[in-house]
Formats: sequence, structure tokens, C-alpha cells
Amino acid sequence: MKRLILLFSLCITPALAQQVYKVVNQDGSVTYTDQPLPGAEPVQLGPINNVAMATPKSTSAAIPRTPPAQPTPQLEILSPAEEATLRNNAGNMQIAVKVSHAKAKGRFALYLDGELIKEQLTGVFHLEGINRGAHTFYIEYADNKGKTLASTPPRTFYLHQASRLINP
Repeated sequence: MKRLILLFSLCITPALAQQVYKVVNQDGSVTYTDQPLPGAEPVQLGPINNVAMATPKSTSAAIPRTPPAQPTPQLEILSPAEEATLRNNAGNMQIAVKVSHAKAKGRFALYLDGELIKEQLTGVFHLEGINRGAHTFYIEYADNKGKTLASTPPRTFYLHQASRLINP
């Protein structure tokens, strides 16, 4: 059956390739037709242009796909400034830090003079009862599993208080 259809297709193809004629009308327009009208000229058709398509090369196998790199979280201390002098007789102060490029919420840990003082979800720490003198602190930012994602460099500040000897 397939051979019969193929044979029929090959036999009918030359019948479809008829002669084409060009006719110039009285107004100067050109008309093409398949019927030989009076004054019609046969048109010689050239070979059909065929362009062989190159098979595209698969790029997915050549280039390994890696997920885009996620930026690492960055911590920036907003206050106090480096070597700032703070004056508070009660020893109260505030330390603020900002995190950028964090994908998910994490925990902030404040280390003052090498000891863990507070751990919380926000980057603003309110401290009370800090003794006078020079203090160094740094803050770490960790994910919920405890893995440290970012850390600030150590920063020093000075807390001044009025002398207890001056009190009457």
C-alpha cells in the first residue's frame, strides 16, 4: 500500500509542474497565468533554491548549568561609631547593626569584650548597666541552624560616667 501511494505521488508531480505564462495588460501591469493567452510569453523558471539546514549542536550537554551564586549576607554596624565616646551614668546604650543580602531570617548574637551578651532576631541591642571604660564588641549573624553567615569586625567604644566621688 505504501509503495502504491509513493508511485502515485511520483506520477502526479510532473502534472503539477505546468508551464507559466507572463501577460502584459493594456495598463502596463503584469499578470502571470498557467493558460497561454494571446500575447503571452512563456516564463522559464530556474531551479528551486534549497538550503540544507545544519543540525544545531546541543549546548545543554556542553555547558554545565549551575545555579546563580547567591550573595552572602553582609553586616554593617550603624551605631556606635568606631571609637565613639558615649556618656551615660546608668551605663545604658544601644548597638545597631543592619544585614543586607539575607535570604531568610536569622539570629543576631552580640559579643561584648569577648563574651556572648545577647542573642535575638533583630539587629538593635539595648544594653543596661555597662561599666565605664573601653569596650570592644562584634556581632555575628547566623541562620536558624546556628551556622554563622556573617560577622562584623571588632569595634571599640568608650563609655564615660560621672565619678561616684563627686556625688554629695
